[in-house]
Amino acid sequence: MFGLSKQEKQLKLQSSYQSELKDLLIQINSNTERTGFLAKFQGGGYDHADTLHNIFEDFGYPSQLNFFNFWNMYRRFSVASAIVEMPVDICWLSSPEINGSELFNKEFLTLSKNTKLWNRLKGLDKRQRIGRYAGLLIEVRDGKKLSEPVDALNGVGSISNLKPIYEGQLEVVTTNKDQTSDDFDKPTMYSYNSSATGDRSDESTFSGQVHPSRLIIAAEGADDGSIYGISALENIYNDLMDLRKISGSGGEGFYQNTRSAPVITTKDGFKAPSDKEGKAALEKEIDDFLGKWQKKFVSQGLEFNYPNIKLDNPKEFADIAWSNISAGSKLPSDEIRGTQTGVLAGDKNSKSTLRRMNSRRENFLNELVTNVIDWMILYRVLPASTFEIVWDDLLSSSDDEKLTLGDKMASINEKSFRAGLSAVFSEDEIREASGYEELDFEIPSESMDNLDDEE
Repeated sequence: MFGLSKQEKQLKLQSSYQSELKDLLIQINSNTERTGFLAKFQGGGYDHADTLHNIFEDFGYPSQLNFFNFWNMYRRFSVASAIVEMPVDICWLSSPEINGSELFNKEFLTLSKNTKLWNRLKGLDKRQRIGRYAGLLIEVRDGKKLSEPVDALNGVGSISNLKPIYEGQLEVVTTNKDQTSDDFDKPTMYSYNSSATGDRSDESTFSGQVHPSRLIIAAEGADDGSIYGISALENIYNDLMDLRKISGSGGEGFYQNTRSAPVITTKDGFKAPSDKEGKAALEKEIDDFLGKWQKKFVSQGLEFNYPNIKLDNPKEFADIAWSNISAGSKLPSDEIRGTQTGVLAGDKNSKSTLRRMNSRRENFLNELVTNVIDWMILYRVLPASTFEIVWDDLLSSSDDEKLTLGDKMASINEKSFRAGLSAVFSEDEIREASGYEELDFEIPSESMDNLDDEE
């Protein structure tokens, strides 16, 4: 800036500062917009429908939710744990039957035993309900880094481990930006940190990138083709906080009632010690007594009065939270509470829940199992084959109920014969209702003409 006057130098510096400040503000705004955009995908925020209040701030709710919130709620509050685990435990009461070609069935059986497949998929199912998604890391013996794509493998022995991992351990690094690609907007690389939130091992230290071909993503509620589903705890998070406050404050209130600090008053002209040592001795004696270190306190002129804290019955407020939690989770509140108290729900609620769990099996879990098997066929772990996924019916009757139904059907047939009518149910129908397979041969029917004579 040689040859410039002092005023020109100042103007030039001011212009430079303004330019730098403008660039900084643009960067800040860009980061703010990006953070706000990403936050929309993390969890629902306050809608500002109430123009006079921010009820999230008033009630102490988080303005945005992320995996850290969901994870801690799940780990530290039993009701949240029940919401996450109940559908998983019910749906995985039994494993599906996979039917394909003879060779496929043989290899699949070996694969499922070697990798503990159904146990791993149950773990994946639970993890994806906590966050927006979870991943099944397929560890293979191919001599490559996790960041490299998988090539064709060599049978069931190529799989060394299946590891379900939480959203908090698995983040998207890059996505496909080619709008003409079939994989447009799909992740092209993930970052995996084994020691991040969600890990239960103090010795897990891996941190690096993972290629999408080494992962199966599970995301319930992701109906747009993305990997971003919805946490099972998101729409009930505020109500879970309310219920936790009621429970915690009630416990604290009862605790304070049992050990509340007394109100100390003087009488009979008591005078506190004026010297330093006397004051310290009296304070120590009182502290030891209140801290339960000593059972008796003898001091002439001091009187201890213990106030009684009256606690209102919080049932009305707790019931509101329970109703909201039940509506949001689509699980009857008596079933959720039953998992905490051991009290079983009524038949009507149980059957309604089991119908939803049957539907969850046929839709979400069928898709998940299909994705895993398709991966195994694509990379030649399993032989190519069409296959069928068959679950048992969660609503099916018990053996006693089936036999009772079969007995009733046989009784109806007997009454029909006595009335001179034909049988209402066939033998095969009665056997099926009783829980038995159809016969592959016919039993000669006996005449019913003598039924009346026998009486």
